[in-house]
Amino acid sequence: MQTPSLGRLLVVDDEVELMSALCERLEEQGYRTAGFTDGEAALEALREQDFDLLLCDLMMPKMDGLELLKAGLEIDPHLVGIVMTGQGTIQTAVEAMQVGAFDYLLKPFKMDELLPVLSRGMEMRRLRLENIELRQTMAIHALSMEIALTQNLSIILGKTADAV
Repeated sequence: MQTPSLGRLLVVDDEVELMSALCERLEEQGYRTAGFTDGEAALEALREQDFDLLLCDLMMPKMDGLELLKAGLEIDPHLVGIVMTGQGTIQTAVEAMQVGAFDYLLKPFKMDELLPVLSRGMEMRRLRLENIELRQTMAIHALSMEIALTQNLSIILGKTADAV
């Protein structure tokens, strides 16, 4: 029997050893991980499968972490992005938050610093998706109330078409 996953995590860092070590350690902690050393391959993975969290390095050749996060959020607007860097500045931290990063970690970090950030990120994703479901439920409820209160077929058809 397979144990349930804490979440699906995409790890992107151009340092192969760090990316592999993070994937391995996070798998041990209960996450399902996929690791990549470049942004293009990571984006392709995002297009092909669902991930809850994106943990990416800020400084990478070809596509930096902020470009990756921005493109990832276009694919999945509910993706929770966490940027990590060994050369952090206030400017890059602000830029990361403006792009949509959930958090910003300075390397080197310990696993006990990373795990609470991932847990909060998973909670944020859960709340975002739950909020969407609630909005959809409320819209369906409002539509059903309008339909129930009217006798005019053209109004019912119009409301139904608007909802679709």
